[in-house]
Amino acid sequence: MQGLSKPRKNFISAMLILFISLRGRHTFMNLSRYGPYCEKTLRLQYGQVFEFASFNKQLISGRGSGAYIIAFDPCYLPKSGKHTYGVDTFWSGCLGKAAKGLEIAGIGVVDLEHHTALHWQAIQTPTYQALKQKQQSLLEHYAQVIIDRKEALQAFSSYLAVDAYFSKQPFVDKILQETPFQLVSKLRSDARLRYLYQGEQKEGRGRHKVYDGKLQTKQLDMHHFSLTAVDEKINLYQAIVYCDALKRKINLVVVESLSGDKSRKGQALLFSTDLSLTASLVYHYYKARFQLEFLYRDAKQFTGLAHCQARSENKIDFHVNLSLTAVSVAKAAHYLSVPVEQRGSFSLLDIQTLYFNDLLLNRFIARFAIDTNLEINKQAYLELLNFGRIAA
Repeated sequence: MQGLSKPRKNFISAMLILFISLRGRHTFMNLSRYGPYCEKTLRLQYGQVFEFASFNKQLISGRGSGAYIIAFDPCYLPKSGKHTYGVDTFWSGCLGKAAKGLEIAGIGVVDLEHHTALHWQAIQTPTYQALKQKQQSLLEHYAQVIIDRKEALQAFSSYLAVDAYFSKQPFVDKILQETPFQLVSKLRSDARLRYLYQGEQKEGRGRHKVYDGKLQTKQLDMHHFSLTAVDEKINLYQAIVYCDALKRKINLVVVESLSGDKSRKGQALLFSTDLSLTASLVYHYYKARFQLEFLYRDAKQFTGLAHCQARSENKIDFHVNLSLTAVSVAKAAHYLSVPVEQRGSFSLLDIQTLYFNDLLLNRFIARFAIDTNLEINKQAYLELLNFGRIAA
């Protein structure tokens, strides 16, 4: 990256490794205990702007396969304090209710060939009062986050995958009108859908027939649907239908999952605004979207996503993006760099154990002046380095 001073580069490099290495809470005090910087330096560096979007773009381009979709999803973070920027009541999927804290709108790039998500940028959601002053709804804010970054995101993909919450007209219309992206999402099970009339039209005056009855998800009309993919567990049925909620034609894919005894069937209504997209790709793209959830999970459990002590907007933004970027760096170094045939499952716990052992061993080696290049010490060093690892 251009335009960064050497001290700033050293700080970012040290923090990325420390975030992967550190066990316990990623607070200023803990970071100063295990890292090379004092608390005051940490707070000063946190307050400076760093272009995480640019850094992550280069990381994705250097390690990714080139086959991507964009995934977007808000993430709730618990946070207290009366003077913390952005603290409000937000919906928490884990708690199943609205709770006090922060929310970030996370944008990730899902690598379809490597089946994993890499972080691109996280933007903090404003409070309800701030949105009210701008005369903007929450859905409009989410759409604006994508619109403001459409030029940079176009370099990755033309498909945006979001969950069922975003299958609402204000969000869908704004994205389709102001960006080049096509949406892949999910509908509610009780969504009102109508078949499109495909027969001959009567001659004479009056409006031509447009619809051909209401779609019943439990009794699909196979005159309109085509069975595009079949395996032992999943059937995919595809049709172009009209969605009343979105007020537009959509490419509907009904996913029918069969249990082991084939007596119980489950259904999911997936859709895309791209009417030419195949059923298998709609299913594949929406399924890949969930990799972003795994990225959030790893960042919360291992790289301190919810541990920020700061109260200012800049410092919270820096901590959140650094935490998510650290997970991407770990994937790039220890997962994407390994040939596919030799690659196992990605375990950030295993990687964190390796880096923590390395951090501790280096401290002992420096204090006791141990030469690890000696033949007698090499094997012992490797054993201690892999101590506690699952896949050592």
